[in-house]
This record gives sequence, structure tokens and C-alpha cells, in this order.
Amino acid sequence: MTDLLHKNLTGAIIGVYYDVYNNTSHTYPEYIYEGAMAYDLQALNMPYQRQAQYDVFYKDKKVGEQHLDMFLAGEVVVELKVAPELTRLHKAQAMSYLKVTDKQVGLLLNFGGSEPEFKRLYFEARQPQNDEETFRQAMATVPDGYLDPELTWEVIGGLFEVHGTLGPGFIYRIYANACYHELKLRGLRVRAEREMQVIYRGAAIGAIKFNHLRVENDLLVFPVAIMDVNDIRLNNLKDWMRVERVPLGILANFYAESLDPMVLRV
Repeated sequence: MTDLLHKNLTGAIIGVYYDVYNNTSHTYPEYIYEGAMAYDLQALNMPYQRQAQYDVFYKDKKVGEQHLDMFLAGEVVVELKVAPELTRLHKAQAMSYLKVTDKQVGLLLNFGGSEPEFKRLYFEARQPQNDEETFRQAMATVPDGYLDPELTWEVIGGLFEVHGTLGPGFIYRIYANACYHELKLRGLRVRAEREMQVIYRGAAIGAIKFNHLRVENDLLVFPVAIMDVNDIRLNNLKDWMRVERVPLGILANFYAESLDPMVLRV
């Protein structure tokens, strides 16, 4: 009965999607399509929520909140995209939202392509799978003589655990909070830092909000969630490491499907 209900729900939602797609330009921001779908869903007397907020938990610890584009009839998570085509990353992000809501069925709808495109998503809880090969490659970049290798291994292992458990798609503060909790669970001394000084020509010119972690007073962890990690100027992070007198840092971008930590040293 549940499967049939989900099938009927997704079928009705997809019908609304086609109506909106065929009657709007494909250049609007997501909230326009969200509003159009809400209009048609209301006409169908289908219960829905827009931008519903859900708590995100990591190993029984609340680490933040996430807003969903649309949530239908208490059963189907709907994510809207405006892109030339749907990608594996879009799917991975939407699957992460199914984890948050503890729901099994989702729809990924794209309004930005030359043709209608959607994906049905089905989530089945399972043990997270970490990329062991990437893990080993990351560890191979750890410089000798700067830090206890066992500590470095423990920290990077914790980062992979967070990514494997949560998946991509959340804002960076959620990952920073989850990393803090994971490293504490591993028995490490961790201090959460909420801001970082920007250093220019050797002088501090102002503080920016930037959640990062200081581990055992020997290492800084910089969790981010951005499309292109190359947008971060590594020398700015290294300048901050020098100010903090910490010889080793780890930059971890949680945006992508796989995690590829970058080890920094000064």
C-alpha cells in the first residue's frame, strides 16, 4: 500500500512538473518554479510544505538545520534544479536530504534543460562506504616530521567518516559541527574556532566568520563546502596557520561526491 501511495504521489508531482516546465521560461531562479508548482499543487488539494526546516543529526548530535525545497504529503522530498542537465552530484545531494528526513522517496526535477528531466530517488539506509583508495592517497601527502602520524591518520579518518555518513549537499557549518563531534568521539582535544583573521602583506586587516577546528593544538582543520575548492587561496589559510603557530592544516571540501583532503604545511 505504501509503495502504491508513493507511486501515485510521484506520478501526480511529475505531472505538475511537466505543466510548469512547459509553461515557463527555463531561465528563472528556483523559487519561481517552486511557487508555480505550489500553485498547481494547491489546486489539486495536495498537501505540501515549502522550505521546510529539518534538524540534521550526526551520530545522535544535532549539527545544524537544512531547508528542503518542497515536501509533499509527508512522504516525498522534492528538490528543484535549474541546470543544463542533472548530474551525479545533484542526485547525491538529494539523497543526503532523504537521509535527513528519514524518507525513502524523492524527486529531483530540473527546469534549466532544453528538455524536461527528472529522477526518481529511493533511499535505503545502509552502512556508509568510505573511499579507501582516496583515503590512502590523502595520507600519502602528509609531510614527515611535522605531526604525529597517528594523529593525522585519526583526523583524516574522522573527516572521511563524516562525509561517508552525511554525504554532500549541506552548508559548511553542518560539516564543521559534525567534524567537531566526530573528532571528540575519537578522544581528541578539539576547539571550535568561529572566525579567522585575513592577513595581507603580513598584517591582520580584519576578521571573517569561518568555522574551523583546532585539534590538539597541533593542527587546524578547515571544513568547506564549495563548488570549486580552487576558489580558496591556500596562502591565506597558511598565513592564518602562521599566526596561530600551527605547522599543519587540512582543507576538506565536503561539496563533492568524494572527499579529497588537502594537507597544508608552513
